[in-house]
Amino acid sequence: MASANEIRDTPGRLLLGWAVLLTCLVLLSWRIHLHPADYEWTEYPTALGDLKYYRALGKDDRYEPNLRYAGQDEGVFRRVEESVEFDDGTMMKRGIDVTGSHFVYQPEAAGEKSPLPVYLKSSENRYVEFGARKFYPPFVPKTGP
Repeated sequence: MASANEIRDTPGRLLLGWAVLLTCLVLLSWRIHLHPADYEWTEYPTALGDLKYYRALGKDDRYEPNLRYAGQDEGVFRRVEESVEFDDGTMMKRGIDVTGSHFVYQPEAAGEKSPLPVYLKSSENRYVEFGARKFYPPFVPKTGP
C-alpha cells in the first residue's frame, strides 16, 4: 500500500518528453533549411498556392514590352486594363519571367502550340493578360452629310 503514495514525477516526465520532441523538430527543420535539395518537394504545375502576385513590371506595360520569359525573344505587352477571371486549378505554368519573380501562365485548354496570350497572376483566380501589342485604329471624326 505504501507504493501507491510514491511521487512519480509525471509532469516532469511529460515536460522532458515535449522538450525532446521539440528539439528533434528544430533539428529537422534546420537540416531542411540547410539542405533543401535532399528532400522531395511537391510543386504544382498549376497556379494553386502561388502568392507572387503581379503588381507592375515597368513604367507602363501597355507601351513597353516588359514581360520576358524563357522561349520569348522579344518582350510582350499588357493587353488589358482589368484582370480577367480564371480558375487557379486550370491555369498551367509555362515558365518564369527573366526576373524570376513571376510565373507565366496559360489556360490548360491552350496547349503547347499556342504561345500567346500569356497571363500573370494578380490575385486569387484573377490574371492580367499579356501578348502582342494592341493597336487601336486612329480616331477619325465623322463628317455630316
